[in-house]
Amino acid sequence: MHEERSMSRLRRVVVSAVFFALLTGSPAERARAADKAPDRRFENTNVILVSLQCLRPDHMGIGGYTRNTTPNLDEISRSSVLFQNSISHTNLTPVAMMAALTGQYPRVNGLVTFDVTKDSVSARTMPEILKYYGYSTAAVVTSLEFVMRFDGESGKVIDLRDVFSRSYDDYIWPRRHVGKSMRVLPTESLDWLEKNKTRKFFLWIATGSIHPPYAATVPPAEKTLYDPPGYTPFWTKFFPVSGNEGGPDDPTIDLLLRIWDGEYYQGFKPVYRLTPDDADYIRARYDAGVHYTDGFIGELFNKLRQTGLDKNTVVIFYSIHGKALGERGTFINYDLYEPVLKNLLMVRFPDGQYAGRRISEQVQGIDILPTLLSYLGIPIAADLQGNDLMPLVRGEAGAKGTEYAFIDRMPWWEHWMSRFFLEFKFHDPLRTNHPPSEEEAIVAYAKMLNEAFPLDAYPPGDIAVRTNKWKLIVRKDLRLLNKVSWPRFITGGKRAFTDDTELYDLVADPHEMHNVAAENPKVVEELKAKLLAWDANIEKRKAPYHRAGEKRYLIPYP
Repeated sequence: MHEERSMSRLRRVVVSAVFFALLTGSPAERARAADKAPDRRFENTNVILVSLQCLRPDHMGIGGYTRNTTPNLDEISRSSVLFQNSISHTNLTPVAMMAALTGQYPRVNGLVTFDVTKDSVSARTMPEILKYYGYSTAAVVTSLEFVMRFDGESGKVIDLRDVFSRSYDDYIWPRRHVGKSMRVLPTESLDWLEKNKTRKFFLWIATGSIHPPYAATVPPAEKTLYDPPGYTPFWTKFFPVSGNEGGPDDPTIDLLLRIWDGEYYQGFKPVYRLTPDDADYIRARYDAGVHYTDGFIGELFNKLRQTGLDKNTVVIFYSIHGKALGERGTFINYDLYEPVLKNLLMVRFPDGQYAGRRISEQVQGIDILPTLLSYLGIPIAADLQGNDLMPLVRGEAGAKGTEYAFIDRMPWWEHWMSRFFLEFKFHDPLRTNHPPSEEEAIVAYAKMLNEAFPLDAYPPGDIAVRTNKWKLIVRKDLRLLNKVSWPRFITGGKRAFTDDTELYDLVADPHEMHNVAAENPKVVEELKAKLLAWDANIEKRKAPYHRAGEKRYLIPYP
């Protein structure tokens, strides 16, 4: 084992030196360094990264789902490699996505909050590295987290080129609306492919059409595809919580944030207990968005086949994180439980190479970049923290996944609320987002959050470690968490965090209903030691959060 680690470390050093020469040397030095790369697939292989924001793999045919939500993705999976146990780095979209784009944990790459600067992330990203190798780079993005920014001082929306949009030749934000939502299908990517099919390219397609408000941009006939017969949304019986996206029958974040332990809250008290039909309606609208998005994936692959690009293009499907859809009585990605952390990761290699491989070993998003670089024959820089999964893909003897998946709940949901949700959405003069009876308490709550999360202070977070049997969650500051807790606030104090250490047996208790930390002290001791050692190492390497004089802009959510 020691010899293997030493050889692995030596290979990393050699590869790092090659990578440095490729990035900084003269043309002749770069050419000599590139010759040392194992395979030069980067010379003629395109890359498409498809972000299917919050797609749950268990709501797909390949995940055993009974509804026919993903016929196109299921078909594509036959010629692809499917990672059946892919785990998110955090529960929130921008932070988890940047980890995948950099191959680094959030605190190391620097994107840990929803308020960012142009230089929040200094690490090289996937498009930035590929540009060094002659790739044209483009993105077509309808996930608002990757394009829309708010100026906290003026309250205006700005189109800022920042940590997500840098290093692209074309960064396309289709500003189309369906009703009040801009989370449309990124169909502009099909035209881009047609126009650029003769170039070597990296294309990021990021769709927000699965994200809440569920099915808001789906055509009417398809929108009601899975609705319970004759159902009327329960929330229409109460004070309208409109939000700034979606229509009256769309499950919005504003609505879902009020459902805790299966009860709907207004005026800081439960006014309604959800029935099975209520939960099924929310899931039905989620599934309608999945089905609609899957139709676009079918169009995308038709375009690849028609242009011949399927022969020389790697296509990576990554859903970033999942969503709670009634598990534990909630419907948002607030915490670190399985429905939120399990995501889709599927890779379709050129011409269906490695078709049909199913990999059960645990992997994470930071593994995507080193795996892609390895396949393309591009040296893997030493500062990447993910694993090269190509040995698993090739089926090499002894190849392993990630035995311990480490997770940052960074930032707390309430940190985002203090920066955007309470300031802009709750006090939008054009829309009422809460009953009048809540106004005074919400103003006081927002003030408390701003005091708890100073602009120049590193955001708080929780940490977790997962194996195939166990998950350990450690609340790093339980007192502060309960003080700022949104579920505790909106439920009038009914819901609170009671344990700073949570252990779940994922085999015996897959829905994580029973904290068994007290019954398994040795397991807690072992996992906590590994988790705290990882945490201490990350703290030593973490990027600075606040620099004097920086102007920060807000990522909206949703």
